[in-house]
Amino acid sequence: LKTLLANKDWRILFALNVVNLIAVLFKGGTTLYYVNNIMGRADLGSLLLTTTLASGVLGAMLSPFIFKNIDKVKGFKISMAIEAALLTGMYFVPAGNVAAIFALVIIINIIQLAATPLQWSMLSDIIDAEEKRSGKKLSGIVFSTNLFAIKLGIAIGGFWSMSTATTMRLVPAAMVPKALAIIFSAVSIATVVAAPLGSYFGALIGWRNVFLICALPSVVALLWQLWVLPSMRPESAGSFATLVKVLRRPGMVGGMLATILIFSGHFAFFTY
Repeated sequence: LKTLLANKDWRILFALNVVNLIAVLFKGGTTLYYVNNIMGRADLGSLLLTTTLASGVLGAMLSPFIFKNIDKVKGFKISMAIEAALLTGMYFVPAGNVAAIFALVIIINIIQLAATPLQWSMLSDIIDAEEKRSGKKLSGIVFSTNLFAIKLGIAIGGFWSMSTATTMRLVPAAMVPKALAIIFSAVSIATVVAAPLGSYFGALIGWRNVFLICALPSVVALLWQLWVLPSMRPESAGSFATLVKVLRRPGMVGGMLATILIFSGHFAFFTY
């Protein structure tokens, strides 16, 4: 770990991964709020989220073709610059222009996921360069730290998605922006602080003990939610018959099988 922390390139990429993760979570966490409160089109929420995922998959598949003859570092910088410009452009698109919003969402996610393999490839370059320089093989710890950030992002992303929907029902409509800002600020601070603390204590007491320690605040958070959060009844009724009816819709089973295969391949690749 000491050798890894002394590697400037790894520190840059790790920081980049954290910053990118925060940006992705911000986008995902505000999607439902934007659709419901800014666009005033709650019916488009599921469609926009599905479009986001589908365009991301397409971007990952197109990555080898887009960056075939481009330097990895240069390609990643160009991708981030274009994505930043498009995200800025989203601010100026009228909320009623659904076609433009969906088009920007598709392009942004294609660029984002197309550039993601470049980041993994640069991590591999760091491993090779460090092995030549010091003779130490750091592939395990390099990829595990990156996977740690990703798995952390999955957990936080799930929390943010639910926290957005929960917050919108807990406070009056006029207070939603302020409430979301408070929640997201606290989570962002915790995310930034937790990564270096986890690495530090991992070196002192081992990663297994760090995981055991992390279980304690998780239990406290669960008990706190059970104590302070009120019961919120669903706004629409559902039943098992509704689930069966949805599964019978054309393309639904094929879509579920495709999702299973995509995520199975995704995590099998990460495990390898």
